[in-house]
Amino acid sequence: MQMEQSLFKSASTIINGKLQQLLNNDFSFHEEPIQLLTPQPAKQRLSFLNKTINNGLQVLIQLMPINNDGYPVNVRGTVKKLDNKRYLIQNQNVSYVVNFNQIRYIANF
Repeated sequence: MQMEQSLFKSASTIINGKLQQLLNNDFSFHEEPIQLLTPQPAKQRLSFLNKTINNGLQVLIQLMPINNDGYPVNVRGTVKKLDNKRYLIQNQNVSYVVNFNQIRYIANF
């Protein structure tokens, strides 16, 4: 009985730790407001996007929402081109399909 309680307690601790890790990695749960980065010129964003896609680089991208109801989101991951205007940004937990105009800032990390 003692061993079962110990096992249950350690399993609970492990699960809580993993859940906390997942919540910390999801940028939508941050309580602090996201700092707006200086927007880059379109030519610079496009050039870096192409370099990122061709070389499979991990990047930090600040996305602006499509409407005024949302907030900017910082995403870290890889980028793939879907068509002339849309991109797929993927990290371990979330995938985003965005258009070029939603990308405010992009940097290598």
